[in-house]
Amino acid sequence: MKYKKNRFKLVAAMSNKYFLTIDIGTSVSKVILYDSQFKRIAEAHDEISVYHPQPNFFEQNPNQWWTNVKKEIKEVVTKTNPKEIVGVGACAQMHAPILVNNKGTPLFPCLSWPDLRTVEITNEINNVIDVPQPYYTATAPKILWIKRNNPDLIKKTYKILFPKDFVRMKISGTFCTDTNDANGSGMFDEKAGSWNDKVVNYIGVSKDILPEPRKPEEVIGEVTKEAAEETGLVEGIPVITGSADNLGRSLDRNASKARDLLVYIGTGSMIEYISESGARPKGTFRSILGVEGTVPQWFKNNFCEEDRIQAERMGKSTWDFLDSEAEDVGQGAGGLVFLPHMMGERAFEGKTRNETGNFNPYARGVIFGLCLGHSRKHIFRAIMEGTVYQLFLCWERIQSLNPGIVADRIVTSGGGASARVWRQMIADAFGLSVWIPTELETGTLAVACLISVSAGLSESFDSAIKKIDNPLTDVVKPIKENNAKYYKTYGLYKRLEEDLKEILTTSQK
Repeated sequence: MKYKKNRFKLVAAMSNKYFLTIDIGTSVSKVILYDSQFKRIAEAHDEISVYHPQPNFFEQNPNQWWTNVKKEIKEVVTKTNPKEIVGVGACAQMHAPILVNNKGTPLFPCLSWPDLRTVEITNEINNVIDVPQPYYTATAPKILWIKRNNPDLIKKTYKILFPKDFVRMKISGTFCTDTNDANGSGMFDEKAGSWNDKVVNYIGVSKDILPEPRKPEEVIGEVTKEAAEETGLVEGIPVITGSADNLGRSLDRNASKARDLLVYIGTGSMIEYISESGARPKGTFRSILGVEGTVPQWFKNNFCEEDRIQAERMGKSTWDFLDSEAEDVGQGAGGLVFLPHMMGERAFEGKTRNETGNFNPYARGVIFGLCLGHSRKHIFRAIMEGTVYQLFLCWERIQSLNPGIVADRIVTSGGGASARVWRQMIADAFGLSVWIPTELETGTLAVACLISVSAGLSESFDSAIKKIDNPLTDVVKPIKENNAKYYKTYGLYKRLEEDLKEILTTSQK
C-alpha cells in the first residue's frame, strides 16, 4: 500500500498532536497514547495467554494480540479526538515467527521467543552452515522446525512476520518488518542489509515469503477502513514500520549517568553497567536473562485463584495483594531459594552478553528448602528474590571482568519495576538506592519517538529522545541490616547453581 503524503501533511498540521503506540510483550499487550511532548495521556493493557502443549513449548495466539489491541485502542482513543493522532506505531517481543496467508490469517501458533523445541536445530544450523544464531531462541531454527513438522504449511504461507509486524499488518494491511527485528532473526546479513542466502537456503524457504526490512520510523502505510471501524481510529492515519521492543533501552540509557546500573525487569530481564565514558556498553558490561520477569505471572495464573478471590473481596488487584503478602513474609522467604531458569537461561552462571556458554537451554527452575510450613506467599517471594539473586550474580560477573568498577545507584524500568516490594529487594541485595523513571514503559515511549520523526516533529530518533523529560523518581533506599542477610542467602543460591551445574547443563530428554 502506498502512503498518501498529502493526507499526512494535513493531519500533521493540526494544533494537537498525539502518538498512538502499541506494545506486544511476552506477558502483556498495551496501548499508550502520548502527546507531542511525550507525556502519557491514556493507556490500556491486558495479559497475553501462553500455551504449553509440552513443558518446553511456549506458544501464543496472534489473534489474541489483535483482540487485545482492538479493545485497548478503543479504550484509549476515547481520551482524545482520534483525528489529532498523527501516527501509529508498534514494538514487540523479538524472534517469534508468525506464518500468515495473503489475507493475514495466521496459519500456525506463534512460537514465542522462549520456546525451547528448536534447541537441537539451533545447534545444527550453527555447526552445518557456520552462521551463529543470536540465541537458542532465534527465528531461523523456529521456521525450520515448523517446516519439518508441517511440510505443506510453507506452501500456504504468504509472509513470515514478527509480532509487531502482525499487529501493524492488521492495522495497515502492510507486510514488512524493520532492520532491528531482522537482525535478531539469525538469518539476516546486517552489512548487506538483506536476508542471508546461506541460512535461507538451508532452511529451504523462498526469500519472497520473508518480510522486506524497512527503517523503523518509515511511514509504511495508513490505518485501513476496516481497522478504523474495528478500533475507533480514523482511516488514513499514518502507520510506521515500528521496531523490536529492545529499542526502549536507548531511553533507559538516556536517563542514566556514568556508574549507573540499569536493571530492566520485563519477561527477558537485563542488567547493564554504564561506563565512565557514558558510551553504550558492549559485551562484558551487559547480561540478558531468560524469562525471570514473567515467572511471577506464571505463578499467579496457575496457583493463586484463592488469592485473586480474596483480593477482589478486599477491593485490591491480585498483584497488589500478592505484593503485600510477599512483603509480610519478609527477607529470605522463610528459607526458600529459587533458581529462576524456567525456560533455559541466557545469562547462565551470570555470564555476560557475548561470553561463550552464557546461553544454556537446559537450565531449569528449582525451589530449594520447602517444608510443610511454607505457603504460596513464601514461594511467590522466593520467585522474586531468585530473579534478584540472578541479577546480582550477573553484576558480580561484570565486576570480575572489569576490575575496579563501582556503581553509585540502580535505575530500573519495565513492568516488574512497578512493584515497590521488588525494588526494595533489589536495593537491599545490591546495597544501592533504586530509582525508576517517571515513565516506566520506555518501549512504547521509544515508538513515540519514531512517530515523532515520521511526522516531521523531530529530526532523528536521537534528537527526539533528547526532548523527553522523564525524571527519575520514587527512590527506594537499601535497608542496611537486610544487605548482610541477603548476601548470606545469595551464597546458598550460588552454591546450588554450582552443585547442580551438571544437571542444569544436560538435556533431560
